[in-house]
Amino acid sequence: MKVIIVGAGRVGLQLGKMLTAENNDVTIIDPDPKSCRKASDLLDAMVIQGNGAVPSILEEAGLKSSDMLIAVTSLDEVNILACLAASRCDVGIKIARLRNTDFSQPDSILKKEDMGIDLIIHPELETARELAWLIKRTAATDIIEFENGKVQLIGVRIDKNQPILNKTLRQIDEENPDIRFRVVAIFRTNKTIIPGGDDYVQKGDQLFFMIESSKVPRLLQILGKGEEKMENIMILGGGKVGRLVASDLEKDKQFQVKLIEAQHEKGVKIAEQLKRTLIIMGDGTDIDLLAAEGIMDMDGYIAVTDDEESNIISCLVAKHLGVKRCLAMVQRSDYLPIMSSIGLDAAVDQQMITANAILRFVRRGNIVSLATLPGIDAEVLQIEVHEKSKAAGKDLNRLKMPKNAMIGILSRNGDVSVPIGTTTLLPGDKLFVFTLPNAISDVEKMFAVKS
Repeated sequence: MKVIIVGAGRVGLQLGKMLTAENNDVTIIDPDPKSCRKASDLLDAMVIQGNGAVPSILEEAGLKSSDMLIAVTSLDEVNILACLAASRCDVGIKIARLRNTDFSQPDSILKKEDMGIDLIIHPELETARELAWLIKRTAATDIIEFENGKVQLIGVRIDKNQPILNKTLRQIDEENPDIRFRVVAIFRTNKTIIPGGDDYVQKGDQLFFMIESSKVPRLLQILGKGEEKMENIMILGGGKVGRLVASDLEKDKQFQVKLIEAQHEKGVKIAEQLKRTLIIMGDGTDIDLLAAEGIMDMDGYIAVTDDEESNIISCLVAKHLGVKRCLAMVQRSDYLPIMSSIGLDAAVDQQMITANAILRFVRRGNIVSLATLPGIDAEVLQIEVHEKSKAAGKDLNRLKMPKNAMIGILSRNGDVSVPIGTTTLLPGDKLFVFTLPNAISDVEKMFAVKS
């Protein structure tokens, strides 16, 4: 597939990395010489220096013969124009990252179809949804939903007093016959492990479970990770993400929300936009201000300023002052693996969330990558068993799954379950597979259609 990516920022580079790894023909366009050099050094892709909204540059990139255009620059206007040009050239798929959420409103004068766009991604909106979900699901470090919410991939950090500590995965399974789940990965000392039944759970491990969503409360009970009551929430940063998180939380009367904003004029405007959120004017890194505003009475603290170091440090201060759950927004994915070791409950990377949302739309067919996990080197694949697939009609115990891949959940005719060795795969079954990058090609071969 021939793909043009307009924008060589972190999102563009992440998309380029994933798409070139799958042998797609990728061309990247960016006006900045430094970004172009970085893209050339990191990717096996053609790189063109120029404005992705200019027709001659798009023609040079081969727009007329392309299958897909993904516009992810920081300028909405450039992304819209690039998609509009791609639409005129009958490019099959056009995706735009837009910061202005007005374009997605039902009453918008301009619809995405008018701009030639198939999918609009709003980075701040996606990030705010993730943060709001994580503050509501207090026991989890990561949550990803599949199958319209029927299935969850949930990450949980194991502390020193939890009942499953020092037990094998087989023991945990045998002791809880009333619930089926699959531990698809263990993140331990910056290494991702695809575990077997004889692997032990150690202190500090981050376990990733695939499970039916309805059974998550029971799973958390087994893990000794009961949901803590969340009522009082403090948000640092009145940017778009902070406002969107506050707007989401204040809809639920369970939450009492305070938002700290340093700029007085901006704070006044935010106060006009939000209905039940208390706006505090001041420096959110000032411990005296935090204490005066009752941070020690807070259940949750979310730091979403543009300064990721301030976000991390203020979360550590909040944790030190006794706040139960602290979440930080970061801009560098290489920070994510160390979050647990320094004491943060969870962190989100806006660029990674944006890239994941785009990849879920891009990858279609028999093998679909649903998500990559921030901070660990792994992916979740959705595989549909074709009637001519090599795997159709076989029991799972007859499949020789690659060492670094594991089937988590099976979906059949709308029903989801955790498959076992005697489960026979039928045409139309959808499998959710957790895999490290080096096993993806072997998984594809296993479920390939017979020629």
